[in-house]
Amino acid sequence: MNNDNLNNGSYADDEIDLRQLAKSLKERSRFIFGFTGVITLAAIVYVLAQAYSAVQYKVETSFLKPTDTTVLNLNKFQLLSETKDSIYTRFLNLVRSKSFQKSVFLDGDYLNKLNETNEPIADVKAFVSGIINSTQLSVFEIDSKGKRIDNDNDNYNYQTFTKIELPYILSIEGENPDVLSEYLDEVASKANQQTVLNITNLEQQMISNRLEEITLEKNMLLGKAKEDRLSQILRIKEEDAQKIRELNDLIERARYKAKKERINDIETLTAAAKLAGSLGIIDNNLGKINESNNDINLNIAINETDDLPEWYLFGEKALLERVESLKSRTSDDPFIPELVSLNNQINEIQNNNLLQTLEERQDDSPFIARINELDIESAQLKSIILDITGIDAMQVQQYASAQPIPSNSSNRLLIVLALFGGFVMSIILALLMNLFKEEETDK
Repeated sequence: MNNDNLNNGSYADDEIDLRQLAKSLKERSRFIFGFTGVITLAAIVYVLAQAYSAVQYKVETSFLKPTDTTVLNLNKFQLLSETKDSIYTRFLNLVRSKSFQKSVFLDGDYLNKLNETNEPIADVKAFVSGIINSTQLSVFEIDSKGKRIDNDNDNYNYQTFTKIELPYILSIEGENPDVLSEYLDEVASKANQQTVLNITNLEQQMISNRLEEITLEKNMLLGKAKEDRLSQILRIKEEDAQKIRELNDLIERARYKAKKERINDIETLTAAAKLAGSLGIIDNNLGKINESNNDINLNIAINETDDLPEWYLFGEKALLERVESLKSRTSDDPFIPELVSLNNQINEIQNNNLLQTLEERQDDSPFIARINELDIESAQLKSIILDITGIDAMQVQQYASAQPIPSNSSNRLLIVLALFGGFVMSIILALLMNLFKEEETDK
């Protein structure tokens, strides 16, 4: 047998096999189409079951940035420097906070609203966390080109769109549109209120802190003023004591001088009386020595060159009377002219009006100019009433509305894959069934 014949025989065998394969598949066509139909129908039933059993909804509400009036009201007392973007940042941080979302969820009794089974919940915390995590709340912007700008990541730049007034959208997805709409509106509303309240609380805290600073500064100033006043009192007392000591020294010197002069006068007049007695001058018409004058030689002419003044001319009697008067004197103070002036100076020092005023002062604040400034500032701060009535951080553009989420293209793909896969599997099964049949026939 030549090669042509061999090739023709092989070709014939292949033709027979293909014909046999086609014939086998034709015989099993009912099985193939039936199996493919069952698989495809199962996929369709699955997709429909998913669609009708758990319809997903998207709920959105939109906001605009704070108005100029809002910014002005929140900066009314110039305690903070809030801007549109800073207010929005505070709002966004609240909305994104899981703890804040949970608090709104629990306060609004959404636990019972979403618990359709009405069965007791063993772990409330885990249940709530599961719901919060499954209903992701998103925040995004739509730019001028219609592109979504996600604000949910930490790298979002809040200053990117400061010059464009774009709406900010809050969005969640879930199965219960009514409850989700109510929940989203409440999240937005409470975040709105809480944002303003947080700013107000911060302002109030700043006021409280400043009032505390004022109190501390006043106490410091008053303490220093008291310390300075006490130091001044001590200094004045020390200075006055020194002045009094100096004046007392002058008084003692004057007294010592007067006493010494009186003793000398006694000796002088005693000697003169003795001389007058020896000369027989007992009484003389010159009169008595002037008692009121400390200078006993004023009433007679005295020869200053003589060793002994001519006192004897007064007569023994007058001289002895004078000596007795000098001896009986208990104090020389009345005869010291400067003593009155010195004592007056001491009295003035002892009755120091400045010292008395400083010691009697109970409050130093009127004498501290800074205290008055602080009191005025304190009064102004205490008069501030942080009224947030009618102030909204964000302006609601549209309240929450729910829209069903269209079926995903993956569902359609699942049906196509089921159709194709069922068809292929049915062919493979048909061939296997035919093969097993031929083996049984050969036996």
